[in-house]
Amino acid sequence: MLTLSPTRFCAQSNIKAPHLLVVIDTEEEFDWSQPFSRDNTSVRAMRSIAKVQAIFDSYGIVPTYVIDYPVASQPDGYLPLQELCHDGKALVGAHLHPWVNPPFTEMVNGRNSFHGNLPVDLERAKLQTLTDCIQERLGYQPKVFKAGRYGLGPHTPQLLKEQGYEVDLSVCPYMNYSNEEGPDFSIYSPWPFWIDGGKEFLELPLTVGYTGYLKAWGNPIHRFIDSGLMKTLHGPGLFSRLGLLNKVWLSPEGYEIWEQMELVRTLYHAGLRVFSFAFHSPSVEPGCTPYVRSNAELEQFLDKFRKFFDFFFGEMGGVASTPIEIKRHFVNPQELSHG
Repeated sequence: MLTLSPTRFCAQSNIKAPHLLVVIDTEEEFDWSQPFSRDNTSVRAMRSIAKVQAIFDSYGIVPTYVIDYPVASQPDGYLPLQELCHDGKALVGAHLHPWVNPPFTEMVNGRNSFHGNLPVDLERAKLQTLTDCIQERLGYQPKVFKAGRYGLGPHTPQLLKEQGYEVDLSVCPYMNYSNEEGPDFSIYSPWPFWIDGGKEFLELPLTVGYTGYLKAWGNPIHRFIDSGLMKTLHGPGLFSRLGLLNKVWLSPEGYEIWEQMELVRTLYHAGLRVFSFAFHSPSVEPGCTPYVRSNAELEQFLDKFRKFFDFFFGEMGGVASTPIEIKRHFVNPQELSHG
């Protein structure tokens, strides 16, 4: 069970303009509807990553590729990132999928797909293997981490600190994975906070929130309409269509551009200044995820990026950033003279 405190150690800064992080879960291709398998290690989709990187370059965005072991250990995975990192066009962090990350001593099943459920020594060993592999292939120690399946556990933050990580991106606000034996983030918001109570290890949660007339009571209402009889009656979809309440992730995967824009406006007016735009690397290759099944859908998918960035850097007056830069601003807020 996760034991972080999202309210006691809220991170403070004087950031005024909205800052955007782009985070890519950079991983192997696998069918999300099928059982987990150690055999699913193909990273062919990385051959298409240049299509989306070109968009980032045109907006001056330095994205964060959080990469897992299949990507870090295979030339088809890490070679497309080497030049980007060398030229300062991308930042690389770590992303742990335990079922394809050695050492392999645990059973492959749903519970163990959340690495926070593993014995602490095994979780430590898997994280060390991944960290060492990234350092060997890309030439530097990763400082940013995002758990595969958002699978933080009670020992994960301390293990990350031991291995030199400074920023975590794993908390998924208002989501509860306990029915799959995963973590429960129901009480978490998208606001940054210090995991350890000091200024060493910063949590930058995913940007997830509520829009609609009932957004002020979003979490308790959504938990009610997404359970029991209300869920059977498709309560969340009904409330969304009526404009009453809509839970939105800041992602081009499964969300329309108007939903993303409304979410940012809502959270900005509530005081949030750090936004995380996230997606999975296989989505840039048609047929690898449910979100992009054809070349036509890929063009529509990439168009969402352009439209969102035009909105964020135009209407919102936003600034592109990285997790490490954000941490520096929270530790030394006086450095943010430009907002």
